Amino acid sequence: MSHWARARSECCSLLLAAPLAAAGQTSADDLQRTLERLAAERAAAAPRFGETLLLGLRVNGQPRPQTVRAVRVPEGLALPQTLWQELMLRPPSLPPRMIDNELYLILSDGPGGLVRWRVEELSQTLELDAPPQAFANQKLELDRAATQVTLPAQLGLFANYDLQWQRRVGGDGALDGLAELGVLTGPGDLNHQMLYRSDSGWTRLDTRWTWDRPARLATLRVGDVISQAGSWGRALRMGGVQWASDFSLRPGFLSFPLPTLKGEAALPSTVDVFVNNSQRLQGRVQPGPFDITDLPLVTGQGEIRTVVKDLLGREQVVVQPYYISPSLLKPGLDAYSFELGWVRENYGIDSARYGQGLGQVTWRRGVNTHFTVEGRGELAADQQTVGASGLWLLQDWGTLNVSVARSHSRLAGGEDLSDGGSTGSVGGVSEGGVAGRRLPRGGWLGTLGLERQGFGWSGAVEVRRASVGFVQRGLTESPRWSGSATLGTQWQGWGLGAGLVYQGAPQRPSVQGVITPATKLWTLNAGRGLGAWGYIGLSMLKAGGGGGTAVSLFWTLPIGDHQSISTSWQGQRGGDSPSQRQWQLQFQDNPPPGEGLGYQVLADSGGRRQLLAQWQDRHVALNGGVSRLQGRTDLRAGVGGGLAWLDGSVYAGRRVDGGFAVVEVADHPDVRITHDNQVVARTDASGRAYLPTLRGYQVNRVGVMADDLPLDADIESLDLQVTPAARRASLIRFPIGISRTATFRLVDAHGHPVPAGADLRPVDQMRSFPVGLDGRAFVAGLSAAPGPHRLEVRWPDGGCEASIELPPGARELPDLGVVTCQATPTPASTTRSAP
Repeated sequence: MSHWARARSECCSLLLAAPLAAAGQTSADDLQRTLERLAAERAAAAPRFGETLLLGLRVNGQPRPQTVRAVRVPEGLALPQTLWQELMLRPPSLPPRMIDNELYLILSDGPGGLVRWRVEELSQTLELDAPPQAFANQKLELDRAATQVTLPAQLGLFANYDLQWQRRVGGDGALDGLAELGVLTGPGDLNHQMLYRSDSGWTRLDTRWTWDRPARLATLRVGDVISQAGSWGRALRMGGVQWASDFSLRPGFLSFPLPTLKGEAALPSTVDVFVNNSQRLQGRVQPGPFDITDLPLVTGQGEIRTVVKDLLGREQVVVQPYYISPSLLKPGLDAYSFELGWVRENYGIDSARYGQGLGQVTWRRGVNTHFTVEGRGELAADQQTVGASGLWLLQDWGTLNVSVARSHSRLAGGEDLSDGGSTGSVGGVSEGGVAGRRLPRGGWLGTLGLERQGFGWSGAVEVRRASVGFVQRGLTESPRWSGSATLGTQWQGWGLGAGLVYQGAPQRPSVQGVITPATKLWTLNAGRGLGAWGYIGLSMLKAGGGGGTAVSLFWTLPIGDHQSISTSWQGQRGGDSPSQRQWQLQFQDNPPPGEGLGYQVLADSGGRRQLLAQWQDRHVALNGGVSRLQGRTDLRAGVGGGLAWLDGSVYAGRRVDGGFAVVEVADHPDVRITHDNQVVARTDASGRAYLPTLRGYQVNRVGVMADDLPLDADIESLDLQVTPAARRASLIRFPIGISRTATFRLVDAHGHPVPAGADLRPVDQMRSFPVGLDGRAFVAGLSAAPGPHRLEVRWPDGGCEASIELPPGARELPDLGVVTCQATPTPASTTRSAP
């Protein structure tokens, strides 16, 4: 009993005794006996500590299904710890107590307890009044777990080709092409790319071995790689080794920090989350505070509206603005890239020209939701550069990026690093005095940038300053000052954008003494959708420093699912080129995603007439065209596709992008295969179909069209969901077999039909079939393997055995004629004794 209940009982006793004493109706002895009796009753009604109660439960007015075992203690009421965990209540302030070898937590009667309680004596129910703060926090995590690959990888080979032939009528022709060879294995894949020119022959582009580690979200590459640039570096082609983070190995993984939605509920409630008025989540929460993390949101500025509705229909609406930058990392998340090798030179011209050795490291870490730090270093024999960057989230304004870098280099003595110095001296020392020597020089680089994406407007600005002597790989001459600025907004249904790119003078003159002047480039664009009338746009480009101006106005009108008409006007004036004006009209019919034809017809005011066409099916893509301008006619033709080898067979199809698969449907030919509910292939004579593309580390839904299967097909599933690794070859076997059927007339050794209703069962099946009138029988589920099939026939008074053999061929329901069933002894369990 609580303190309030005991105080109420004492007050009642005094109120009953006081009128008797005041009225003088009883003697002093009678009054004493009355008080003693009331005291005894009060003592009997007082709680007995250590008493065990079995109570019903009601929380915040809502009945719960649990039956509570509670124990009275001097401090209040002790409840089992397991009940606290089921109710998701926070632990009380009083220490726990062991009762009957079980841990109990105590509901206190003191004013400091969050949970108010009382025992309803008539119904023997424990009533708890708990505010949301009394419950433990709930966390709804929506981030995807690591991808589980369900489709084993096989050894596979593929080759992609793309050939283009061009010839001017009356002139010479040229043949160019790209070729790609790949070896796909379980641990990784080997890729080799080549370029062919008719005037120079074959040139190697890239050769690379790639090994993914999805559990670590990282990839190892050996061979020709592209380094990561970081915030201030340059991406380089190198030959060597790269070990780098790769968040794409877990589709749906969000590397940038997301806002956490917080709320609370006193009763079980439903939660609806709307992002920019679009519903993204609907779920249920138990009483108490809750957090929703990793909610998929649109980057940039936005608004989240959370609606919480409890069992009584009461609604809470919380509106929370947010700003998300994909440039930042989640707190505690690391992104890195390590490269070691030699810089690639003359890419696309020389097959294997590598320069100086170089080591690079780029490392980024999310410190908190508003700050990410980055460090980067470059190390070569004649140059070392190191720098650091910081990215800050400025609430609704955007992302601030600050970078500083320092370089140290040893350059040839003939190269001048002084401000405005001549090319023949270095720091006042004549070239002849330092010929052949390499002098140390140092320099620094600083960058400052701000980027914002929002509803009202978006923009970005960046300024870079490089001192004399700063050196970094991938940039021969760094300008002293450079910068860029962009701004975009919406106005009256128009999308407006403007930009400026500034390239200042270089740090120093070139070796030949040429000084490149500073340049500016202004851009302006506007566009608006016209509903059923298509889209209209305007763009303008202006080069500063005496450069020209180019203006383009265009209009596009869709007239079908994949057809459109477009027209444009282009004008140019100023600069070193003569003024030009040109009008153009184009009709385009895009080829369908599957098989079909597409074409393009173009004409302009300059006299050009052009017709291009493309046709594709499951095996190859062909293109061709003819163009005529100023009396010259040019012809073009091309072919592209891919070849693949898997499990002893070669397949022709579209270009292989990533990985491929072969689908096996028993021996059923000409069966349509679907990928994500789109028909993409048909099985060949051996029941196999080639899929040139599967999405790596994602669920791919591959299906079979049931209408194409024969009636005797044994179907277990028509749809499979498979998850392959990226750049792998896979074999998908559908659980569909060939189930042969047959009809015949079953007779005994004397030629009499087997009794109607007899039970017929193939010996290798659990399924049985009834025999009809005149011994007519039907059986299904027979294997397609050659050889006899034994049958067991039973009826109440006897039984027999028969053997049938299916004829060769593809008939679905052959009639085997008359089949003789040899009698067998009746089983003892079915023998009847005479009375």
